[in-house]
Amino acid sequence: MGGKVLREVTKQTKNKEIESRRQKILIMKNRPDGLNYILDSFKDENWRIRKTALSALLEGFSPDSYIKDLIGLLYIEDNAGARNTAIEALIMLGKKAVPQLIEAFESENHDVRKFIIDVLGFIGGKEVLPLLLRAIKDEDVNVRASAVECLGRLREASVTGSLIDIIETGEVWTAYPAVDALGQIGDRTVIPYLLKVLKNSLLTEPALKALSEFSEPETLKEIIPFLRDQKRSIVEETLRTIEKFYQAGASEEFISGQLHNILGDNAFDILVRHINHKNREVKGPAIVLLGLLCDYRAIKPLLELSEDEFFRDAVKRSLVFIGKCEPDHLTPLVKTEIPERRRLIVEVISELQNPAFYDTLIQLLMDQDGHVIAYAARGLGRIGDRRAAEEIFPLLTHPYPDIQEAAVAALTELRKFISITELIDKLNSPNVLLRKNTALIFGNIHAMESIEALGFAVKDESEEVRMAAVKAISMIGTENAKRYLRMALTDESSEIRAIATENLSLPGDLDTLNSIIVMTRDPDASVRASAARALSGYKDELSLKTLIGLLEDSNGFVVTQAIESISHFNDRKEARDSLIKLLPSNDSEIRRTAILSMSLFSDVEEEVEPHLFSKDWATRLAAVQVLSKTGTQKSRVCLEGIYDIEDDPTVRKAIEVALGV
Repeated sequence: MGGKVLREVTKQTKNKEIESRRQKILIMKNRPDGLNYILDSFKDENWRIRKTALSALLEGFSPDSYIKDLIGLLYIEDNAGARNTAIEALIMLGKKAVPQLIEAFESENHDVRKFIIDVLGFIGGKEVLPLLLRAIKDEDVNVRASAVECLGRLREASVTGSLIDIIETGEVWTAYPAVDALGQIGDRTVIPYLLKVLKNSLLTEPALKALSEFSEPETLKEIIPFLRDQKRSIVEETLRTIEKFYQAGASEEFISGQLHNILGDNAFDILVRHINHKNREVKGPAIVLLGLLCDYRAIKPLLELSEDEFFRDAVKRSLVFIGKCEPDHLTPLVKTEIPERRRLIVEVISELQNPAFYDTLIQLLMDQDGHVIAYAARGLGRIGDRRAAEEIFPLLTHPYPDIQEAAVAALTELRKFISITELIDKLNSPNVLLRKNTALIFGNIHAMESIEALGFAVKDESEEVRMAAVKAISMIGTENAKRYLRMALTDESSEIRAIATENLSLPGDLDTLNSIIVMTRDPDASVRASAARALSGYKDELSLKTLIGLLEDSNGFVVTQAIESISHFNDRKEARDSLIKLLPSNDSEIRRTAILSMSLFSDVEEEVEPHLFSKDWATRLAAVQVLSKTGTQKSRVCLEGIYDIEDDPTVRKAIEVALGV
């Protein structure tokens, strides 16, 4: 305990010392005699001091008075902090610094020349191009490489010729980034040249990456042969490149055809050996491409990988493609004994929408595995055969909720084969599950003809049915819907009252507004919370007054919902004032929600800053997030002030993101 107190005292003492030096820098801002002091502060070992000096310099002095001094700081070899802060300042000055940077490039110090190139690369613009083109011929290889990288970032097509000249020199240190730059620039006229470079084993990898930026389908025939390369890194880059073609829109059929035409019978063996690769960035593309081969032999090894949740979707996508080409090889696999694999196979079949699987899926409706039954029902819905409706209706009363949900989804797909009149009759069934799921179907298909029947169901003896009816009425949303939703406001079930309240929000309707306000006095907290959310859709005085009243609610959840709704009134002073009063709340959730709501208001730095020093890390995080969103200089100063003393990794990371460090 004593050690913790001592650490806190030490942190506070250190912070006071730093704050004192920061204040001196701020006092020196705008004073002619303060320039040298501020520039000297760039050399300080403390990050906050340097950042404060940077801000003071940029805000308080003319750039012409200090640009040469900033360049001078680039020569300091034993103080990376000073150099980096000077570089940041020069980048922030932008084009104002370009003329003097170009002049300073004449330095004999190769490190300084490299720093200048880095800065000019970030500033960009055609003004820097001549120097960058000159720098690619610099005597220092690091300067040359940096200049090449900068040319790529500028995406200036006019420099492609110069980049090609660099590649032709054969110097790998600069040729490698030059090839990469050609891809970044995006000038399609270089594609033939990249195909030529592809044959240079030293530059094959960057050439593959560059070609992937274009994803020109016709170049695949030049890329695929590298899957046979003896160098492992080239094969792996080729896998990633081909997958990028797929992601960019190259058709599955085209890629499949190219793989078969070029690799022939070896295609399967080449790809299958990589699906167990330790690197996910290699394994994933291998799984995708193996599926594109449409080779039934891939089904077994792919199924073995399906138990890895990370790759399950990729495996499923591959199996779907194989299933399009080889549907007959999937049907026997529904008898697989391993449940997870069997479920995946049925899921794949259900997504293929192939009528050839109709009989198989019908049989699976009688399966013992609930997941299998649900996938089968959904698959039949997608196939769209009118015969399926009659087979699926019984599942509406299945004891498993997931199967009921799948049946509702399937019958929604089969809506054109269903008689609305006959469906309405099912609302009178003695079976509760049938009444409930029938109501949900009506909501899904927006059957306006069913609104009155659903209105009667709002008074059903079963809570499940009443809830489904209220949901359906909310989805249909006709003018008559309001009348039935109001009926549901008096339901004995608080959950139903909450659903009806939240879906009753129709801005501009005073009667509806009054009904919602009545629900803010409901005995159940979830209903009051729903009313608070519903009121966010209104922007009138009465709604705001009601929401402010809910801030006194005895339930914390209701209060947090009211806070979030009040934050939408960010142009109203009374809204802002009511939330500020909650910032010191003893309830941590209310306090955090109130702090976060401040992000929608202006000039809140003074109210939020004290919470940067809260004992509760989540409260500090909320304060950091708000100040980060405001983006003001005042907020930045607040965040810089606590960076060195914040010891929670999550909060510290949020500060780093906000400050860009």
